[in-house]
Amino acid sequence: MGAIPIAVIVVITLALVLGLGLLIFSLMRRSQEAVPRIADGDAAHHDRVVAVDDEGRPVTESEEGGETAPRDDAAFDAALKEELKDLGR
Repeated sequence: MGAIPIAVIVVITLALVLGLGLLIFSLMRRSQEAVPRIADGDAAHHDRVVAVDDEGRPVTESEEGGETAPRDDAAFDAALKEELKDLGR
């Protein structure tokens, strides 16, 4: 009567493993939702005012509509041809 059957030990072990897995899974889901919200809030908190628009509203760094440089297709094509030529040798 003192010995615990092996089936009981197996069932208890499986229950512990499943419970721990569900706990880890739920904690991972919470962290995936919380981290972007915290990161966005931190970025908005440190966003500096860089200008004032025509209506007097402040323009922050993240809202600043800087123009991007046009893509230099000729230089890209030349670099690509050179790389292909080097690979062909």
